[in-house]
Amino acid sequence: MPRHLSTVHALTALTAFVTLSTASAEERGEPVAPQATPPAVVVTEKASPQAAPTYSDARMESVARTCGADAIGSVTPDGSIRCQSKPATLAQTGPRELLAGTYYVSIPAIACTPQGTAAAATTGQCSGGGTLRTDGDNLFPCTVNANATRNTFVCGLDLPNGAQIQEVIAYGLDYSTAGYFEAAIWSTGDTTFAPTYFSSFGGTWQSSGVAFNGGFTSFPIFSASQPAHTVTVGNRYTIGFGTRDPNASVNFYGFRARYFLP
Repeated sequence: MPRHLSTVHALTALTAFVTLSTASAEERGEPVAPQATPPAVVVTEKASPQAAPTYSDARMESVARTCGADAIGSVTPDGSIRCQSKPATLAQTGPRELLAGTYYVSIPAIACTPQGTAAAATTGQCSGGGTLRTDGDNLFPCTVNANATRNTFVCGLDLPNGAQIQEVIAYGLDYSTAGYFEAAIWSTGDTTFAPTYFSSFGGTWQSSGVAFNGGFTSFPIFSASQPAHTVTVGNRYTIGFGTRDPNASVNFYGFRARYFLP
């Protein structure tokens, strides 16, 4: 058998081995285990005197064909094609598969849904930060502001089934001795509207305090000191917050939730 045909057959076999191994792992729905060592070289094709220049599109297309979708291809200085197995950080897991560990999600107050007439009454604008709008100003939405009327907002907390909620904290600014921002978290069954307050605070909305005027403050609405709450199928999870201040000196920022995937 000619030498070049033998090389092609060996290259095809190695490429097929990489493809089949990865496909088998994906069929089982198992993520590729993390690797502590650099990815191994699985194929190396030496350049021939007639090889296209290393920087040409044709050569790059040759790299893609040689290495396939399950390897990372490159061209060495001598024109050889080098194929490496993908590092574990680039390996794809199966659909809807998440790795175990601790995660954080932050929810901006301005992204939550206002209830009733709250939207027009509580628009918070900031300026600066390099902002330049088409009309020439430098304003951008930043906070939910309070006024003399209590305004209420709701935020959806979309976590995967089985996630364990460990802590949820509210953040805001309160410079008023006559106003506050408040918040709570609850779940509701898919077929009902009745709330289940699963936090240790129960149905009591936590607040910055009507008389507090210390500026930036934060407080938990689900405390880290209580047992974690497991997200279960058949329930929707909601965070609600409200603001009220006749002095217009209360601004609400949003929430940070910490959860664990077993």
